[in-house]
Amino acid sequence: MLHRRTSLTLAIVAGLILAIPLAAHAFAPAKNPNTITETMGIFDPVTLAGKQLKPGTYVVTADDTKVTFTLNSKVVAEAAAQWKDAADKARYSAILATDGKVKEIHFAGKTRYLEISN
Repeated sequence: MLHRRTSLTLAIVAGLILAIPLAAHAFAPAKNPNTITETMGIFDPVTLAGKQLKPGTYVVTADDTKVTFTLNSKVVAEAAAQWKDAADKARYSAILATDGKVKEIHFAGKTRYLEISN
């Protein structure tokens, strides 16, 4: 009798352990399918929305209306942006700056690019 009760208890505990990650996934916020995340390097200091970006490797995340630069898991700059259509797909990802200010961000393999709103 004790063996049967122990087996039943273990089965219930195992079921709960398996159910918790599934429940967490079901209630997690949905990701925007239009969000693009890419790792990009900056080789010279530039500014984005008044924030100075030093040379380094950043995680660049773009959604429908803004772009975010993250360094070492910390958001260091964010700016409003607009998607524009390009004539061809970008061959590589690139951050384009004029006079030290980020103006455009192109993503490899995409025909659209981001124009930074100033």
